[in-house]
Amino acid sequence: MASVCALIVAAGRGSRFGGKMPKQYLALGGASLLRHAAAAFSEHPRVGDVLVTIRPEDKALFESAVKGLRVLPPAAGGPTRQDSVRLGLEALASRRPERVLIHDGARPFPDRALIDRVIEGLDRAPAAIPCLPLRDTIKRAEDGVIRAT
Repeated sequence: MASVCALIVAAGRGSRFGGKMPKQYLALGGASLLRHAAAAFSEHPRVGDVLVTIRPEDKALFESAVKGLRVLPPAAGGPTRQDSVRLGLEALASRRPERVLIHDGARPFPDRALIDRVIEGLDRAPAAIPCLPLRDTIKRAEDGVIRAT
């Protein structure tokens, strides 16, 4: 039994993003967004199992993204994020985790300190949500064209 498991939901299509490939498989800094996220959890010393929910037709993309990382075989996700979370939790049930960290596959940089804080929050409460400060970007536009950031 792993006391802390990570569930990464990556079954979305990124339709709002509008790319030809699902956003979680796009490269950033030489690796896919999903790989960055999965690596953060699979390399964390307090996280046992890492499970990713995917669309079955994305299996080759998934395998390429997580090659060499400590992750379980993927679980099929659902049509919504909520469905993918439920299906992922059902897939993890036989492992009987005490805690499950849920993360989006298109969010590439959960750092070790953030993961630590969420786990520590779970030491004190039955649920924890990480809250990060918002950094506003101020743009200067002229005639509908951004001139400065």
